[in-house]
Amino acid sequence: MIVGGVLGPVKAYFGTVENQGRGSLHLHLLIWLDHDFKPSDLKEKIQNVDFREKLKEYLEDIIKEDLDKFKG
Repeated sequence: MIVGGVLGPVKAYFGTVENQGRGSLHLHLLIWLDHDFKPSDLKEKIQNVDFREKLKEYLEDIIKEDLDKFKG
């Protein structure tokens, strides 16, 4: 079990790396949390400023995309 992280302990994870047409890699990932974390729990936790900031920092760090080619 992996302990820590913004969503709590992780029981397991699985991912696959894919190559996009231009050679850059990206990851598809599933995680299984080691607790019963329901949407209502997230709704409650998101009210906490510290949790919200940690979640925002985490998501900004792991979610990457380049939309420059879609600019008009």
